[in-house]
Amino acid sequence: MNLTFDNFKQIIPSQILSRGRDYLQKRQILDLSFDEEEWAWDAQVEGTDLYDVRIEHLSNGSLRCSCTCPYDMGEYCKHIAAVLYAVEEAFPDQLSTKPRKKPARRQTRHDKLRQRLEKTSREQLISILLELTQSDRELLNQLLIHLDSGNTKPMDYRRVVKDALRVGRGDYGFLDYTGSNRAGRKLGELLNQADQWREAGEIDKAIGVYQAVIDETVPAISHADDSSGILGDCINMAVEGLTEAAAMQGEVGRESLFTYCLERSRRKEFHGWDWGWDLLAIAEELVSTPSHRTLFTSALDDIQANISKPSEGGFMSDYDLEQIALFRLALIDRFEGEEASRQFLYANVQLDRIRMELIERCIKIGALEDAIRQIQEGIASSRQRRLPGLTNQYQALRLKLLQQKGDKAEVIDGTRALWLDRGSEEDFELLHKTISASEWGTFADGLIKDIRRPEQLAWLYAHENRWSDLMSLVQTSQYSQWLLEAYREPLEVRFPAEVANLYEKIALTILVSASGRNHYRQGVTYLRRIKKLDQSGRVDEIVGRLRSQYPRRPALLDELSQL
Repeated sequence: MNLTFDNFKQIIPSQILSRGRDYLQKRQILDLSFDEEEWAWDAQVEGTDLYDVRIEHLSNGSLRCSCTCPYDMGEYCKHIAAVLYAVEEAFPDQLSTKPRKKPARRQTRHDKLRQRLEKTSREQLISILLELTQSDRELLNQLLIHLDSGNTKPMDYRRVVKDALRVGRGDYGFLDYTGSNRAGRKLGELLNQADQWREAGEIDKAIGVYQAVIDETVPAISHADDSSGILGDCINMAVEGLTEAAAMQGEVGRESLFTYCLERSRRKEFHGWDWGWDLLAIAEELVSTPSHRTLFTSALDDIQANISKPSEGGFMSDYDLEQIALFRLALIDRFEGEEASRQFLYANVQLDRIRMELIERCIKIGALEDAIRQIQEGIASSRQRRLPGLTNQYQALRLKLLQQKGDKAEVIDGTRALWLDRGSEEDFELLHKTISASEWGTFADGLIKDIRRPEQLAWLYAHENRWSDLMSLVQTSQYSQWLLEAYREPLEVRFPAEVANLYEKIALTILVSASGRNHYRQGVTYLRRIKKLDQSGRVDEIVGRLRSQYPRRPALLDELSQL
């Protein structure tokens, strides 16, 4: 039965209707509008996130409804129900009126606004904008920076960012999950505008926005539920924008940016985040004089002292120490030369990234004995600390050294161990290039015996065109569905019957235990794949069986009917 304004309360389940009414009563429906030409209502509904709902009144009197929420337990969600109630309340005259025929091309509201603006005098526009900004602080702040002629102050930009964050704050000033997402979307729009200014050469305006986002959002994130990561992403975008803008600045702008980055990186709220290090990286690139170096080194000293204070637990991670040491090394390279850098590296070799930098430099100048000694010490240390990823990094450096020495047997052994451990295609291609074609088959068989991860074994079978072996692995592995998805196309071509059997098994497993429409759609997708393998009769038999077994699952029956 088609949904209409007359019957939606009978068709939509009562529990969904009840939740929809709650949303209406709590004023969680935002920006409800009616498009007379489309004969449609658009609204945003404030739920776990902010969802877009559209209700279209079709020419036959029925309604077409859509919502951007992830609800998949039925055709209509509580957000749609809420908007239906809101339309019923706000637009009673349009409910029974027959929609007019839609025009060939829809004129958007922006089109209408443009036409009206073009017909409005300059004096009228100024008057309207001034009147609107009396009651809309956000619009006022936006206009002040958009229309900046060089007099805008940092606080003007920060007010715009504060407005964006305020949109998401609740009664107690906390940014919950929904509020963080809402504020993040606002900040994202602002950052996109800043990027456009930067690309257009309006560097000062762009930097003003980037700095304001950093200054306001970094402290705000400690009072926010940013589990979606949207606020953190906004800070990253601002730092990236600042990095791009730094290269475009003149001498005065570079000096100002250098001072800004050093000052912010000293602040406590930046400690423990990569953003503080990112700002230091911008400042380090701007160091060009001994006085700059003195200021930068002083900032490093302050940061190291602050991070290692007893109030912070008396502990500073190796990562923090490595970051500071790498910055010091960069300045020594720039101002003192190779010998001073070498002494610094050996003096700080207990830090892994410093040790690796030393190894790289030793390999580059041919000091291979020093390099191998440092590699061996690094491997022993990382194994003692049970850090296999770090051990792999040292093993990769060892392999680089062996390649430089030209020791083929050791290169093969080292590369084989690395490939079995991390599965890098680069390692595999090096093996292929180093081992002769006549020996490769036997060598590959040996690899297969030692592989422990099914995805790595599947990759080797596919790479070596051992499709029968891959099909057998897919049929017997507990990761059958994942492997089948990864190699679907070549297996369908070569083994259609076997793949169809797997599709049927996967589809039935999903459909029988499905808990919502999304699961039903996923299961039906596999039935469609069987159909494409020229097995329509088999699909008809499966569908008939499911209809018979589950006659009271309307969402399932609806999805099956679309086959």
